[in-house]
Amino acid sequence: MIELTPLRYFTASFELGTISAAAAAHGISQPSLSQALQKLEDTLGAPLFLRTRKGLKPTAEGRDLYRHAQSILGAVEKAETRFRHKGPIRASLYTSPDILLDPFQGSLLALRRTYPALELRFEAEAGAAELALVDRSCSPAGHRFHELFREPYVFAVAKRHPMAALPEVTLQDILAVPMIARRYCPSYEALLRTLALENLSFPICAEAVHDRQVLELVRLGLGAALVPAGHVRSEEQITGVPLRHTAPFDRQIGLAVKKTAFADELFHTWMKGWTPVPR
Repeated sequence: MIELTPLRYFTASFELGTISAAAAAHGISQPSLSQALQKLEDTLGAPLFLRTRKGLKPTAEGRDLYRHAQSILGAVEKAETRFRHKGPIRASLYTSPDILLDPFQGSLLALRRTYPALELRFEAEAGAAELALVDRSCSPAGHRFHELFREPYVFAVAKRHPMAALPEVTLQDILAVPMIARRYCPSYEALLRTLALENLSFPICAEAVHDRQVLELVRLGLGAALVPAGHVRSEEQITGVPLRHTAPFDRQIGLAVKKTAFADELFHTWMKGWTPVPR
């Protein structure tokens, strides 16, 4: 008899293409997932994948099983949603001050579609949330981290600023520019440490409490800021000038998932709606 958990592991392996990616998505070890796939192949009496250097290549039997698995798991999900989630569902989310929610619209809508009565509560501390959108360095204990994307930092100025037309800047180029401090950001703190080692510093014109506020101040022409490149991609009045430095400044943004069954369920729903943003 086919069990649901190995079938979910098989589906993740089919969609993601590697054992490592499927194991990470389910928060288990690669050997555990491999054993589950082997057990499923033994049950069905047919190989489901060819193991290659580039990853997993589905066999004809694997492609056939995937079609059935989609139908089976879809029916199970509908039944679970109907019978387990009739009343209000409360889920907790944390977003660090340097995170904007725009890139995560698809995932948030996926949660809403799956749980129509969802009450999403935003926590003040990452450790208290089922799901936490954070930089890898800020992932709380008791959570497993799943990377969503990486992106560099850029020098953000209003489009009317004289430096907006430059192809790139260095730290030395912008030392005299009034800057908006982002002390809640781990990458910003790393930058300050780098400057201190070189006996350099920025003139600070304002200190923000979150990145939406930073963008508003930059847009108004009240200062410049070093912000993630994705923040300015859709901003019509702000230019992000590439930053050149011997040690590139970037960040690794992901979803920290509390190690509970409910948080894991939320995570899988989140990933169904996740569409990587071009970087």
